[in-house]
Amino acid sequence: MINLIANDIKQAMRDKNKGLLNVLRSLKSALKNQEIELKRELKKSESLEIIVKAVKSREQSLELYIQGNREDLAEIERKEIEIIKAYLPKSLTKAEIQAEIEQAIPLLQIESMKDMGKLMKHLKEKIGARADGKTLSSLVRSKLMK
Repeated sequence: MINLIANDIKQAMRDKNKGLLNVLRSLKSALKNQEIELKRELKKSESLEIIVKAVKSREQSLELYIQGNREDLAEIERKEIEIIKAYLPKSLTKAEIQAEIEQAIPLLQIESMKDMGKLMKHLKEKIGARADGKTLSSLVRSKLMK
């Protein structure tokens, strides 16, 4: 993942695209810092987690800018989110997530809400960064409440 971002940084430098360059540098920096902290190369799943965190932090900033009536800064955050999301795998639709839940319930012998943790753990491992945690949680909760 870092190599891909490094190549994109080089291309952004050639294109003199400062906005893209700044976003990619911050993303690469976050990944490199985690590698230094762990003293090893990151697994793909770990890299994706860091990228998801970068998107979430920018989404939170976006909300604050919108609340503060700062449309100029909100637009910058929107652009950065789109750039970063390009490095994430395609998100699953709600129907695809529900299908995964339907498959996992009999497999794990899920019977009630008290088994939600076990189901969520399984789904997070299987789906990974392709589904938002809030969406996944709400769909699992609604399914188990029935």
